[in-house]
Amino acid sequence: MTELSGRHIHNIVRRALNRVDDRLVDHGERVAYLVMHMLLEEGSCDARTIRNVSFVALLHDIGAYKTEEIDNMLRFEIEQSWNHSIYGYLFLKYLSPFRSYAPVVLFHHTPYVELEAMNVPLKELAECVSLADRVDVFMEQGAGEHVLEVMEAYRGTKFSPKWLDLLKQAEQKKGILEKLSGSLFMDKVYEAQEKVPLSKEEIDVFLKMIIFAIDFRSRYTVIHTITTTSISRQLAVLFGFDEEKTDKVRQGALLHDLGKIGIPVEILEFPGKLSPQAMKIMRTHVDITEEIMGGEIEEEITRIALRHHEKLDGSGYPRGLRDEDMTMGEKIVAIADIVSALTGERSYKVAFDKKKTVRILREMKEENLLCPYCVEMMISHFDEIMRQVGKTGNHILNIYNIMQLEYEELARQYAYKGRDTNET
Repeated sequence: MTELSGRHIHNIVRRALNRVDDRLVDHGERVAYLVMHMLLEEGSCDARTIRNVSFVALLHDIGAYKTEEIDNMLRFEIEQSWNHSIYGYLFLKYLSPFRSYAPVVLFHHTPYVELEAMNVPLKELAECVSLADRVDVFMEQGAGEHVLEVMEAYRGTKFSPKWLDLLKQAEQKKGILEKLSGSLFMDKVYEAQEKVPLSKEEIDVFLKMIIFAIDFRSRYTVIHTITTTSISRQLAVLFGFDEEKTDKVRQGALLHDLGKIGIPVEILEFPGKLSPQAMKIMRTHVDITEEIMGGEIEEEITRIALRHHEKLDGSGYPRGLRDEDMTMGEKIVAIADIVSALTGERSYKVAFDKKKTVRILREMKEENLLCPYCVEMMISHFDEIMRQVGKTGNHILNIYNIMQLEYEELARQYAYKGRDTNET
């Protein structure tokens, strides 16, 4: 796969999350900019740490997408919003490349005076993000010229004296607050993110993280994507693809439904056959996928991701391609997508068994919809392929179960405690 830089990944994350709500990404970018400058002023962090923390700052409110607390996040005076902080912490811990930085997100709304009394990891970074977060919110409310005065009034209570001093120093030297209102401030963040190139493993985890973000819309879609990816990779190996080509098929399958993050949840989770109008909207997920990729992903992988609904006879979408227009990798993901849908369980359907799935695949082959070689390979190795799918699916479900249990425990420890404190 073509090397992706921090800028490429950042842009993909931005476009994906903007499809849920664009306010928090813009806010996250400004917070990342402020955090980066405070860290540079502080001077003890290496380039890798600054790169990682800038990404964490970008994603610091990601839990609000899940918990529907976005409106609350954008007010200056805010009680401890543990629900979105807990979910954001768990998302980073289990579904992102930033596991070790997850506590920063968990405590980024905890007042300085409380956080200083707690024995928790990375609390100084949480204090840094907390200050940057509230500075940006206050400035967005139209009172930017007074922002430092307001923050100073909370010195030692809400905000860390250390980070306040570093923010003032950065402002005096570089005028960072004024630059937030322009369009070029992100160039400095990109520079920090690109000083330490992302490894292949990091890129892969980043892309998986973006796929897991679809869970904000539909957990079924995440499971479907992981299943489609597993089937695609196994078929590519069975067809004798080399490691590089197999990986491109796997990456294309991983990204194939990314655009569903922009489809209304009532359509994604509709319990039955969609109306023609709803189906028209559903089909736009391919175009949204292309828009989110934005030319950042290698062309071959992009085509694999975007052509999974094409059919050999030209009746598919979005381009009505025919057999001769499609590569074997694209045909593999097309059948993997269908097998995943047939064998997946939904609120309105049970998982189809092997007999029914095989019958439908053969019918589609006879109707010249699916590649006959792919169909026969899938049927010949159905049991072994689906055994591996089961292992992969169980692993993902296990992660979700762990997250749910940990969410409940952290809610008891922090959210309910905070609620009691606020009521007294």
